[in-house]
Amino acid sequence: MIQYRDYPYTSVLAPYIRDYVSEMRSLGYIYNVKGYQLFRFDQYWADNEYTDARITPEKLDKWLCSLPGESKSSHNSRIGAVRSITRYLNTHGVECYVPMLYVGKDQKKIHVMDKTELKEFFSVVDSYSPRTNKPYDHRMANEYPVIFRLFYCCGMRNNEVCELKTTDVDMDKGIITIVDGKNHRDRLVYLPEDLRILINKYYGYLKNELGEESEWLFPGRFPKGHVLKTSIDRNFHDFWDKTSASERCDKRPTPHSLRHGFVVDRLNKWIKAGVDINVMFIYLSKYLGHKDPDETFYYYHLVREAYDIIKQKDTVTDDVIPEVRRR
Repeated sequence: MIQYRDYPYTSVLAPYIRDYVSEMRSLGYIYNVKGYQLFRFDQYWADNEYTDARITPEKLDKWLCSLPGESKSSHNSRIGAVRSITRYLNTHGVECYVPMLYVGKDQKKIHVMDKTELKEFFSVVDSYSPRTNKPYDHRMANEYPVIFRLFYCCGMRNNEVCELKTTDVDMDKGIITIVDGKNHRDRLVYLPEDLRILINKYYGYLKNELGEESEWLFPGRFPKGHVLKTSIDRNFHDFWDKTSASERCDKRPTPHSLRHGFVVDRLNKWIKAGVDINVMFIYLSKYLGHKDPDETFYYYHLVREAYDIIKQKDTVTDDVIPEVRRR
């Protein structure tokens, strides 16, 4: 049974912090560590005798400084707590400054595919011809188009897709249950209707090919086991290297880049629609299986770099979702 730790918040921020922690716990986050960091910040606010809930850079100055002997991870944890509560306050009409970056944490450069690159990549995937006449190669030629669309259209991780069991997928309702994902979290992933239809057609092909029900949605070389993550990585790179974009791209993408594309696409749509992304981060974080919304907030910086790179996914769907073809 989960044991929640409650702390005696006393500053002018106390009611906001209590409501925020309560809301996060109602969404399934434990928030004991973050609750403690917010308790320390609450004490900091009270000790400095701040009577206004508006958090400004000037008031944060001392808090953002690294303490003697403090590790980078602990420093980042304190800053992360402030980022969380300031975003929450902003959504409740209290204008606050939000620290944008973790101190000392370098951002990795990634490549987010634009619409043209996505169309070309999936065209290469869909036109893939088996290397041999072996049943495995023919089967994988039908698996790849579905696998890579789960990365891009649903934001799933490589290992989550590889380890999907057929019992994890509700083919009729279009709901995937991720069991014991990263950080040991279970969650639901909702399929777009066209992808649900694609998976149903693919699974019909798979049962016919194997002559029986399969335990794994994506069997590997030996049908009793699932496809390997390393195999997906290798073939992704093979497909990417066949695109014209590979010749001019200075950062080679990975399957995880398609997950990045899903997130950036979603954030772009919200921003362009005028939706407050500070509110939506909590829900996006749960959907992605992140342990904390701060982990999701990292993608905000990708949006700043690639704001207009990826257009609305609905305009790409017809080019991304194909018919399942038997090869």
